Amino acid sequence: MKNKIKKILLLGMTAVFTAGMAGTAVISCPVWADETEDAAEEYEAAEETTTGDAGDETADKAEDTAETTELKNVEHPRMSTYSIRSFSIVKDGEEVFQIKQEPADYKMDFDYWEITNPYDEIATVNTENMYEMFGVLVDFDLSNGVDAADADTGLDKTQTYFTVDFVNTVNDDTARETQDADATATILIGNTDDNGDYYACVKGYEDAVYLIPKESVNSLLELKPFNLLLKIPALVNIDTLDSVDMNIGKKTYTMKLDGGDYKFGKKTVKKEKFTELYQAIQSVMLDSEIEETKDAADKEEVLTVTFHRNTEEAPEVTLKYYTYDDTYDSVEINGTERFLVKAEDVDALVKQIKKAF
Repeated sequence: MKNKIKKILLLGMTAVFTAGMAGTAVISCPVWADETEDAAEEYEAAEETTTGDAGDETADKAEDTAETTELKNVEHPRMSTYSIRSFSIVKDGEEVFQIKQEPADYKMDFDYWEITNPYDEIATVNTENMYEMFGVLVDFDLSNGVDAADADTGLDKTQTYFTVDFVNTVNDDTARETQDADATATILIGNTDDNGDYYACVKGYEDAVYLIPKESVNSLLELKPFNLLLKIPALVNIDTLDSVDMNIGKKTYTMKLDGGDYKFGKKTVKKEKFTELYQAIQSVMLDSEIEETKDAADKEEVLTVTFHRNTEEAPEVTLKYYTYDDTYDSVEINGTERFLVKAEDVDALVKQIKKAF
């Protein structure tokens, strides 16, 4: 797994993920609603392009997003898997999930996606699983209504709904080539019929009622956001890196890009040695979410890694690893402690840092 993840973290290269970008999403057994495979294996098909070319493309896309487009409320939403730009789930009046595309100069292409609820921009999205989830929305049939005159649809008082912003096309190529959404729809979810399927309608066009299969609706309502993560605590594009501070106990180890030189402290090292450690500090994989956080007195800081950036646009990222139990350490990402990692992986990284210096 460690070797495969290097495809993502390779120094001086930008990973372009093709997984989920070609072919039709499968929704009969959604991995994003259940257990995912190793993150590295999910992206074994990753390709690499030079940072120079990718940087130009990223800048062009970021400029495109500067133009704002008024979204049209669509009566019969139909879309391509690749035309979705934002999607949120509100359940019983509470937003439980939101994902949206947020291009930026400092990001790599696949990292444009952000899960803003329940996470934040630092969380790295597993785009393969994301596109699979989008496939569920694409398969919603909101064109053929049903006679629900005598049914208790529950749509008049529902507080459960899906909102999707998208490029108004079913053509994959057009969707990929268009940056910004131009259409939106809020799909209200009501009661179930005798078969357990859900009554639904599009907000603003409530006279037309549809039935959506229970499997599709439930897979979204029961979505586990953690399974949409790539499982990397923080993916920091090397092009935006100035230096990295690693604190172990009272000692600080610093690796820095100094012009064309790669430095560990004041010592200049070979690019390969720098690359190896840079990959390692981003390769402690998330194992699970924390069910119960511990008091500060009950945990000890094992390692702190701070990524300093060379551009004001890119946020500084700090990872703090704390003891949790015999098996796991917790990781705090920019002040928020959400996830567990394997303690043995953190211990191995600490040893690798000390050995490198």
